[in-house]
Amino acid sequence: MKKQSLIGLLLFFVVSTQCSNFRPMDITVIIVNYNVKHFLEQCLRSVQRASRGLRVETVVVDNNSQDGSQQMLAEKFPDVILIDNQDNPGFSKANNQGIEIARGKYVLLLNPDTIVQEDTFRTCFDFMEAHPEGGALGVKMLDGEGKFLPESKRALPTPMVSFYKIFGLASIFPKSKTFGKYHLTYLSKEENHEIEILSGAFMFMRKEMLDQIGGLDETFFMYGEDIDLSYRVLLAGYKNYYLADTKIIHYKGESTKKGSLNYVRVFYQAMIIFAKKHFGGNKQRFFIFFIRLAVYLRALLAIVSRMAKRFGFPILEMLMSYGIIYGIKEYWEHYVKYVEGGAYPPTFDTIAAPIYALVFISFLGIAGAYKRPFRIPPLINGTFWGFVAIATVSYLFPNINFSRAIVGLSSVFTLIMALGTRGLINLRSTGSFFFTEPQHKRAILIGEGESLLQTQKFIHKELAYPVEIVGISCEQVVKKSESLFPRLGKTSQLREIVRFYRVEELLFDAGSLSTSHILRMMEDLQAEGLQYKIIPPKADFLIGPQSVHTTDLSRRVIYKLNSPRYHRQKRLFDLGACLLLLPTFPLLFWRYKKPARALTNLMKVLSGQKHWVGYISDEVHDLPKMKTGVLSILHRAGGLAVEGLNVEELDSFYAREWSWGLDMEIVLRGWRWI
Repeated sequence: MKKQSLIGLLLFFVVSTQCSNFRPMDITVIIVNYNVKHFLEQCLRSVQRASRGLRVETVVVDNNSQDGSQQMLAEKFPDVILIDNQDNPGFSKANNQGIEIARGKYVLLLNPDTIVQEDTFRTCFDFMEAHPEGGALGVKMLDGEGKFLPESKRALPTPMVSFYKIFGLASIFPKSKTFGKYHLTYLSKEENHEIEILSGAFMFMRKEMLDQIGGLDETFFMYGEDIDLSYRVLLAGYKNYYLADTKIIHYKGESTKKGSLNYVRVFYQAMIIFAKKHFGGNKQRFFIFFIRLAVYLRALLAIVSRMAKRFGFPILEMLMSYGIIYGIKEYWEHYVKYVEGGAYPPTFDTIAAPIYALVFISFLGIAGAYKRPFRIPPLINGTFWGFVAIATVSYLFPNINFSRAIVGLSSVFTLIMALGTRGLINLRSTGSFFFTEPQHKRAILIGEGESLLQTQKFIHKELAYPVEIVGISCEQVVKKSESLFPRLGKTSQLREIVRFYRVEELLFDAGSLSTSHILRMMEDLQAEGLQYKIIPPKADFLIGPQSVHTTDLSRRVIYKLNSPRYHRQKRLFDLGACLLLLPTFPLLFWRYKKPARALTNLMKVLSGQKHWVGYISDEVHDLPKMKTGVLSILHRAGGLAVEGLNVEELDSFYAREWSWGLDMEIVLRGWRWI
């Protein structure tokens, strides 16, 4: 009898255990991932914290990532359900794969580049339980700088709503109920509202409703599917809500890289699909017409904006440089050269002076003088090599050869002008006219307790994060002997600390700070130019908008030639060397090993097809990309012996240690082999 009772109890335990595996969940979180491993890990850690007190299952649908996302999930999140696609079927189909196996009463579609607050799931769950008419909801979203994302709440993009958005009326009249409908800017972002369209980054929906209306329309490969699904929720008789009671971070663009012209084209193509599906007749044709018009307008505006941003400042300085050259010419003409009468020919004003100004500004650009933060060396290098180029070329072309004194004075005053304009720009942005090259960004580490102390060691020793940490901010007093950095003040004094120390970056220790606390600090500060980074608990990386810093040693090797600034300087050196070697070629051609090849290489370097100095090996995989070189670091020793040398390490050394002096030394020692 006792044996039968024991067997019965065992059977009951087994059956109850199996049944519990299939009991309904409160929430199923579905995340579609594609090559954003570190953002996914941070997202999943926030999901774990937000799941406390609720039955939550998490499904990650990976669209054939190649960054090790699958291995990371297996090692760190074994409870996560992984659907490992062998191709990229698109955002809609991947989400539908997750919806098909979801057991939750509610389904949350969540982007991997998000961080949810600890109370987000409970707040959404309770709200939907209290509002049975609600079919779906979205929450208040902040970007990586703590700024509110307007797509948190939107209206249906009808033809007129889209028209107001496309032609800027929504931006001009944001508080108008007529013109401000697209992002519902006339509604307070701090209050809950009934809205029409939710963001696909966070869509919290009833599972029974999804079973009724179907999942995402797989016609939309990417973009537009959230608008379509939100509209179908309304058509089914449910309501959509914007919930301001909780908020999340959405590193907008990390998983989708929004903002490019390709994004504009794909997004508006999705809108055309939406119009054809839900609108008919003249309304459809009107909508499609303006959508297509919007594509061309956005493309045109983007091109004009990029051109103005890239060339506006150089063009202004070229006009100023021309004015300087013209003024010096007038002085030299009247008080030095032609005191007793005469004048420079008109070709100076119409041909020579514009060429001089163009050369000065071109060399300033090549030297990196227009890249921020502004630095003095590129200004000096650019004007010096501009002077060398003009002096050399004008010697060869008498039509623009008037006076080296004018060229020399023009280079000096162009340098002064360039220093002055950048000083004024710096004065406006930082409050100081003087500018120097910062070695590192200044940062503050924020956290509490033992976790903060451990994070200090991680950043300083393991991560080797290239910033100057001026100190820490925490509520509790920390012993000097325990902390690597001085305590600057309390977290409640962050605004003053940032101002006093001119900090550019805040590093949050997520191991000791709640996501809610971090978001509150980000929202409260929002200082211009201030950046935020988060160190997730139990992680080996630091993360921020469009950036990830890891302890991977291969990522910690700093190659100078990875920087566009050094590429410009290398090109500037190539041009300067050409201008010096070309005039001397008729005199020294007999000293070259192969004169014909030397002349060909001179022309190729001048035209930008080659560098004077490049890699030894023709097949370089892990080093910065670079054009083929005429010479290599082997010529530094005056010979070409490769046997016994580690060629790969020599090329790596060159990429790490590049400088003008190194290239000059190689060319001077190996010029006969060019």
